[in-house]
Amino acid sequence: MSAVISVRVNDEERELLAQMADLYGCGISSLMKQLAFEKLEDEYDMKVVREYEDAREEGTLKVRPAEELWAELGL
Repeated sequence: MSAVISVRVNDEERELLAQMADLYGCGISSLMKQLAFEKLEDEYDMKVVREYEDAREEGTLKVRPAEELWAELGL
């Protein structure tokens, strides 16, 4: 089952979205969904990077060789 989410846009915004959807070969709904999830993924990635940099700066960053992880996972 799918849910419907409405977003109000003016005529100029709708036309721009339609042009971009044509460029990407999809509908406006698919374009908006793709863009929203890409934005969320980018934001999450930046959060992870900030946490890494903060830990490194604070001296609390813990790293280990990848081989150790593979061995722990039995790979």
